[in-house]
Amino acid sequence: MTKSQSNFFRFFEYIFSIFSLVHISQAIVPLILTNGSSEGDGVDIRALDLSINAKISILIYILTFCLLAIRWKRVLGTISSNKSLWILLGIVCFSYFWSINPPQTMRFAIYAIGTTGFGLYLATRYTLSEQLNLLAWTYGLLLILSILFAVGIPKYGLMEGVHDGAFRGVFTHKNQFGAFMAPGGVIFLLNAFRGGKYSWVSWGLLVLSCATMVWSRSTTALGTFFVMLLLCMIYRIFRWRYEVMISAILAVTIISFAGLILLFGLGSDSLLDLVGKDVTLSGRTDIWQYVWDQIQLRPWFGYGLAAFWNGYDGPSGYVQLAMRIAVIYAHNGFLDIWLSLGFLGLFVFVIGFLNTIVQSLALLRKTNTPEGFWPLLFLTYILLSNLTEGTISNMNSSFWALYTAVSYSLVIAKNNQYAISE
Repeated sequence: MTKSQSNFFRFFEYIFSIFSLVHISQAIVPLILTNGSSEGDGVDIRALDLSINAKISILIYILTFCLLAIRWKRVLGTISSNKSLWILLGIVCFSYFWSINPPQTMRFAIYAIGTTGFGLYLATRYTLSEQLNLLAWTYGLLLILSILFAVGIPKYGLMEGVHDGAFRGVFTHKNQFGAFMAPGGVIFLLNAFRGGKYSWVSWGLLVLSCATMVWSRSTTALGTFFVMLLLCMIYRIFRWRYEVMISAILAVTIISFAGLILLFGLGSDSLLDLVGKDVTLSGRTDIWQYVWDQIQLRPWFGYGLAAFWNGYDGPSGYVQLAMRIAVIYAHNGFLDIWLSLGFLGLFVFVIGFLNTIVQSLALLRKTNTPEGFWPLLFLTYILLSNLTEGTISNMNSSFWALYTAVSYSLVIAKNNQYAISE
């Protein structure tokens, strides 16, 4: 391969990576295919033909595995380093045999394998430093497009119906935009900390991401984002000497505990009212109660990947009738994994997640670069976002791909003596 061919191939891979991240984020295409419909406007999205979205996903998966095959030696040397992830995928595939909706489980199992493969591709193709650059381009592109949609085509960029006027950009729901942009703000911040000639662009995108999150009225996303900003500073504690680090962590714990006592002492109802929530977190705690009732009927293996939520058909009908509104997921990623794969699947996921956190802490102890902070911050986001939403439960999203990429990148960084940048 000549130098010009090699440069063209690198350019193709970069564009392919950005396009794939945009698509599996469920941006642009689903919004256009649903003709900008909104929650509460009477349109039944399930009746619309969204098959082209699935076809694009399949094309991405095919190209991904072709690119993995080109680097087969490195892929084979990396793939076995995260056994819990592949055990989890095995459970996903076998859940077909006990699923209450086998065709749905089969379809989403294919998505899960493809999305995991794409995450593996990101880890084996790009260093953590390069991944952070790639994500900055991806999130920046979607942020600018979202603003253009909201200003130029408000029928698509702004919600109608229940959340009239709320910013959603190139996504189908304001909460989806918020969930996507919360880690985006952190990505812009980390890139701004790198400095350089164009660091002002990252600062500008950070300001825009904050403004649009406020406009989206997604309080969960805003809360998660500001917690992550605080953790950017707190996680620097892990760079200190052990004796100082332990004292600092104890101090933070005591202050946090005192803050919680003060919070409840002042009255949580009035404070929740300030952010537009109630003690049920907009009905989430009620949903969790009814979901738990259904989990207890099939606690060990669940209902099959993505098989539970079928409107009034099947066991999800119990939740729908109890809530008297349309509910399409548990608003808690861990409960949704339990529904899909049972305690077995949840246990395997948690073991892998904790192991990845330990590896991210080890990386943070070895480096003080912005990309060294990214894995731990992203894992924190996954934990926080899945407490009240479900960003990874169906294993078919950019968050699952990034989780896979982070998991394998940490292993690669460790094997390369934490050489996370070229």
